[in-house]
Amino acid sequence: MDGRARRVSGLGAWLPRRLRAPGRDAVRLRHDLEKDLHDGAAAGMSALALELGLISMAADDPGLGARIDAAQGLLRRVLDDLRGVGTALYPPMLVSGGLAPALRTLAEHRNLRLRLDLPGEELRPETRSRVALLVADHLHTLCAGSVVRIRVRGRRLIRVRISDKPPGLPRARQHRAVLRCG
Repeated sequence: MDGRARRVSGLGAWLPRRLRAPGRDAVRLRHDLEKDLHDGAAAGMSALALELGLISMAADDPGLGARIDAAQGLLRRVLDDLRGVGTALYPPMLVSGGLAPALRTLAEHRNLRLRLDLPGEELRPETRSRVALLVADHLHTLCAGSVVRIRVRGRRLIRVRISDKPPGLPRARQHRAVLRCG
């Protein structure tokens, strides 16, 4: 490969990359899955952890108490993992807090430095969910310490621009998406 071809192929790392937002059906499915995990499996595991605690307090055998404590620790770790899966599917803060709090919570959890430039007026719920999942899916791909700027504009035609600069890269990478919202 000659020098010009190498320079042109190297530009691909700096040109804007097109991101794909999840469709309406995918948003509903992801929300329902997160709800099922939270309301079903996670709630059942939390109840089991409490029951194990009560059994441990009533146990006279110290060996049995230690085994129950170990089982509780394992159950807590599995529950945390399950909640992490639910959050990756659909950020729970999105339902109650809105777009900005959901993205800030996710960025904080992933140790990302985030700057948001969002519309002054809140997006419709369906649009907000699609934008949030598009951005959240991208944030999950970044390493800790990355600097991320997110800009969202539009009402019917939503334009999303994400600029991310992982530690060690000389320049930020650009990503963009356009969502049609009825």
